[in-house]
Amino acid sequence: MSKEKILIYSDSLTNPSGFGNNTRLISWALAKKYEVHILGLQSNKDVVMELDIENETREVTEHAIKPLSGRQPDLGYAAMPKLLDELEPEILLTLNDIQLVGHIPQMMCPQHVQLKVMDLPAKDFVPRSEINMQLDGVLQKFRERFPRKTKWIMYAPHDGVPPLYNWKFTYQMADKCVAMSKFGQKIFSDYFNMDVPFIWHGVDSAIFKPGTKPDEVKDKFVVGDINRNQVRKQPVRLIQAFAKFAKDKDDVLLHLQKEWNPDYGYNLEHFVKHYKIHNKLIKPFQYGVNRQSVANIMNLWDVNMMPVEGEGFGFPIIESGMCAKPTIMSDYTTARELITEGKPCPRGQLVKGSMYWHQLQLRACQSYHIDIDDTVKALNKYYHSRQMLERHGRNARKWALKNVAMKKLQYDWIKLVEDTLNGE
Repeated sequence: MSKEKILIYSDSLTNPSGFGNNTRLISWALAKKYEVHILGLQSNKDVVMELDIENETREVTEHAIKPLSGRQPDLGYAAMPKLLDELEPEILLTLNDIQLVGHIPQMMCPQHVQLKVMDLPAKDFVPRSEINMQLDGVLQKFRERFPRKTKWIMYAPHDGVPPLYNWKFTYQMADKCVAMSKFGQKIFSDYFNMDVPFIWHGVDSAIFKPGTKPDEVKDKFVVGDINRNQVRKQPVRLIQAFAKFAKDKDDVLLHLQKEWNPDYGYNLEHFVKHYKIHNKLIKPFQYGVNRQSVANIMNLWDVNMMPVEGEGFGFPIIESGMCAKPTIMSDYTTARELITEGKPCPRGQLVKGSMYWHQLQLRACQSYHIDIDDTVKALNKYYHSRQMLERHGRNARKWALKNVAMKKLQYDWIKLVEDTLNGE
């Protein structure tokens, strides 16, 4: 008997992004029971790949995506309809920002049928709540009248508030939405009146585990940060905080593992020189290293830093936690559920800050600026108390093994697909 098929649309398996990492982990999980195919945004060829996670190898197939004119990405406009026709998958699973999946409903439904979704009574003024109720009813009738062979699961991130209201129409066209965090689950409830499950990101516990610090940093207090070089990750505020923390210390180091090319974000070299910490840096490894190298990097550190404006989840928190390293993070979005809620805790420290409006391309979002002095205070607590540092690290590993080890989460993903196929 042939296996049911799943087509995953996300970043490619080898892409070093959080979406790429998630694609690998979830593809591996679902390959335990299903035939898994991936349409990767950065993939340029069809290839069968073996994924070795949790000491078990499983096979998946990644498909090429076709570029549009120039450097404009396809986003699946050409490749996805073809794959849907050829594979006839039972499930389409999208792991992407909503801006990259708005075209999916048109691909899965005939356009002349789609017009019926918006066939609502015309009035001079219709309150938003009434439109919502009418749209909910139309969508339900639409699904019953035109059932799709392929059911759509949307794994959706939320890294700040407020979301755009019109996102709801895309969410409601999916057969099931899944939040990436409790924070994201609450946004679905508060802003869209949608009751959705959540599944946290996972970690390969066979790779991410405590290790021994190399001799060259054995007697140093190492502060680590492994994030992209962009405004939302706030590397400059981390440099400011570290410079203040390190001013009277000769046994501390900062490791900024990210892309240092100013074409990709901040000119980090400029800020390092400005704050006079160039002699207290660990040279970053090549950007985009594999997960084993990430685990090795984290075992250089004493503490993981997440000075972010907001996170849809935050992979470094759980990966460093699995290595028994606590995290210092902005007190916003997913921070509390991953660091101070649940047992054992705490698994790090949350730092105070201030909210501000961040103008994005399509919306304004409430973002968080860490307080420099409070960040320095958190670093000093760990620097002066090895006992606290190690206790929080042990808590982080125990929590990660219990909640986010991929050998456990694989069954959550399999059950999610089973329930969706059964119409639950």
